Amino acid sequence: MDKPVVIVNPRSGGGISEKRWASVLGPLTDGLGVFDTRFTEAPGHARSIAHDEAKAGRGLVVALGGDGTISEVADGLVRAGGHTELGIIPRGTGGDFRRTLGIGSELFTAANHVRKSKARKVDVGHIRFVAHGGGETSRHFVNIASFGFSSVVARRANDSSKRLGGRVSFLAAVVRSLLTYDNAEVTVSVDGGESRRMTVLLAAVGNGRFFGGGMKICPEAKLDDGSFDLVAVGDLGRLEVLAKIHRIYSGNHLSMEEVRFLRCHHLRVAPADPGAEIPVEIDGETPGRLPASFEILEGALRLRC
Repeated sequence: MDKPVVIVNPRSGGGISEKRWASVLGPLTDGLGVFDTRFTEAPGHARSIAHDEAKAGRGLVVALGGDGTISEVADGLVRAGGHTELGIIPRGTGGDFRRTLGIGSELFTAANHVRKSKARKVDVGHIRFVAHGGGETSRHFVNIASFGFSSVVARRANDSSKRLGGRVSFLAAVVRSLLTYDNAEVTVSVDGGESRRMTVLLAAVGNGRFFGGGMKICPEAKLDDGSFDLVAVGDLGRLEVLAKIHRIYSGNHLSMEEVRFLRCHHLRVAPADPGAEIPVEIDGETPGRLPASFEILEGALRLRC
């Protein structure tokens, strides 16, 4: 098990045909060296592959795909004990986690970076939430989890073709979602404190900095500081969102009076109306809804970056 294994999502980045894979294989081998390959077959498959490879003693598992694939692989490695190192070769339309890491998308450069870099410990988020089918479930995330408008936008963007790239797809989803979206009424408890009622457009629980195809929602977040950055955007109207969204993309929104920012280790969020369904977004995917609890796991993942 001395060779790394590359877990490939063949559906990311517009898809990998047999011909395209032949063009990918050369730069990957030149940059990374000899490796084994596992292709994912369905959502969630990367998680189980990573878990099994780690349990079998694999020293380095490399995720080749978008934010969802990276998140699944990280989840599998943490569940297996967090001893196996994670390498990242980005491929996809979102690219939000790679922006936090400062990794380019060129294949040889990214692969060579994985090969030559040393692993460092980074934090991981753990979230418990309600699955779409009902019942509590949990998973780990490396970048950002959110709820409210952002989760509605993510779901709509994921259902689109993304032919024009991640940022255009997300901006189009923002505009379309604004037509029908109402701000969320939630109760929030931070680090075991008293629950407070809030009206939010969206709230992001950040380990990383970017989501939504390049939106710098948590501009001060660090992967190794042992805490979440919680950024809550308050009760903005539709026209206000359109007028101010550029500040969120640039990361210049923490000074807005409608924005609340704090750092925390634990967080619990529930709909103010128990019957309301408020979806949660986790590293670009929307696997369930509130209520949810969040916990930071300090140094739980070994990352080659």
